[in-house]
Amino acid sequence: MKACLLSHVGRPWSIWIGTMAVVVVSVGIRPHWDGLAFADNSTAAPASLRLVPEDVLLHGAEASQTFLVMGTFADGTKRDLTLQAELLLSNPDLAVLSDDHRIISRADGELLLTATVAGTETSTTVRIEGSQENHPFRFSPDMGAILTRRGCNGTKCHGAVPGQGGFKLSINGSYPQDDYQWIVEGGHFEVLTAETGDDKKPRIDLETPENSLLLKKATEQVSHGGGLRFDTGSPEYAKILQWIRDGAPFGPDEKKETVKIDKLEVYPKDAALDLNATHQILVTAHLSNGKREDLTRDVVYESTNDTVLEVNEKGLVTAKRPGETNVFIRAPGKVSSVRFGVIANPLPSHPNVPTKNFIDQHVFTKLRALNIIPSELSSDAEFLRRLCLDLTGTLPPPNRVKDFLVSNDPQKRDRMVEILLNSPEFEDYLFYHYSELFRWYGGATQLAKDTQLYGEWLQKSISENKPYDQLAVERIAPEGYNGPSRFYYQLRFLIPPEDVVAEHVRVYFGRRLDCARCHDHPFEAWTQDQFWGMAAFYSNLVDLR
Repeated sequence: MKACLLSHVGRPWSIWIGTMAVVVVSVGIRPHWDGLAFADNSTAAPASLRLVPEDVLLHGAEASQTFLVMGTFADGTKRDLTLQAELLLSNPDLAVLSDDHRIISRADGELLLTATVAGTETSTTVRIEGSQENHPFRFSPDMGAILTRRGCNGTKCHGAVPGQGGFKLSINGSYPQDDYQWIVEGGHFEVLTAETGDDKKPRIDLETPENSLLLKKATEQVSHGGGLRFDTGSPEYAKILQWIRDGAPFGPDEKKETVKIDKLEVYPKDAALDLNATHQILVTAHLSNGKREDLTRDVVYESTNDTVLEVNEKGLVTAKRPGETNVFIRAPGKVSSVRFGVIANPLPSHPNVPTKNFIDQHVFTKLRALNIIPSELSSDAEFLRRLCLDLTGTLPPPNRVKDFLVSNDPQKRDRMVEILLNSPEFEDYLFYHYSELFRWYGGATQLAKDTQLYGEWLQKSISENKPYDQLAVERIAPEGYNGPSRFYYQLRFLIPPEDVVAEHVRVYFGRRLDCARCHDHPFEAWTQDQFWGMAAFYSNLVDLR
């Protein structure tokens, strides 16, 4: 496989670089590939080992942590050696080691976890506190974890826009207080209203907890379209049953205080694998109460291409055929992903290609990781043609081509980049591009005349090489009678005021959230209330003419 590359060097042009950054991300070039994580069935001894995570603190009864054993080899590659490693605890009285490479706390104290592969050894400390403190059931995130893990709140089940069978949940437990109301009080799905009807059907039974629909449906004791989610002997059943027996509180103190997952930390961020190699994904939650929890066994994993990469319910991925794909990780209210590349025939060596700029560094690092050799240097004619089309949108004039081809200047390519980046044609091309993106419609119409200040502001911003973030702030929050304020005057004739939010999200986030005006968004963490709350921000616009 080969990749055609064209280096852009010279004047920074923050607006242009911002555009390039979008393109770079869209084709999957990310700066995380600097630590290559290969995994194969090689029997070679690693040069060094590392346990991930390091220096762990476990708090609470039955607290656990999954560990990975990463090996670094003589050629610099890194591989997941967990399945080949021998793990040993320095004090088995403090914790036990499960078959799936998890430490489960038993008593307070500090111990050493040691991993050995082919004679190479490493270790890390594990400190255990509060091992006798039972962790009280919290509706958020504990109930959200169960419902997410078992697929109950996915878009194909009760997380769908109208729910299923009269029972609705927020997608992936994004809004636990709404879920609590639906489970404890019941309700009906409605559009464009906060009312849920009078005929509410709770999903729990406080008098006879075993008869709660939440349990009987999930265990298929009564007919359930979603089938069996867990059985009566499962930990999930025991936790939910005890929660109902305790009066179904929202939190341990019976107040609606939500413990949220602030951030998901996923390891690795990306990796390259040989065919049939495996790699374990490690997921850690950073909670709003300042604690960390291992969620590796409590999230949903989904490969976007099962023919390239398979992933089981424990987060162990297996490379199937050459290609590249993502594994999505869904936790209550959070979604993250890991990118994997699969290599068929690793190269014995990779050419050392010189770089011109930071974009080249990311491109060549990823090509090296994915075992792709860059194409040969383009000819002068090819380079000039591509450069002119990229920066001016037109083919180079014949005289420019002739002069460029006969020149013997070793810096002529760099000089040509500089010339074009500082040319009026480049500014015109960017203005054309951003006129479409920022919705300025020129011409001879009255609307074009009324919004001429908007077009002039946009053109001047490009000429001044104004940073993209500054451009965005000036257009989103203008004051007075000026160029960017004419954008809102223009919208009065094109779309209703509430569509301003949807338009901003499309331009600056590259997402479509229009459906959130009628109901909670089915695929994004946006509620209908949030959409209309943002729309209200623009309801007091005053037309100054």
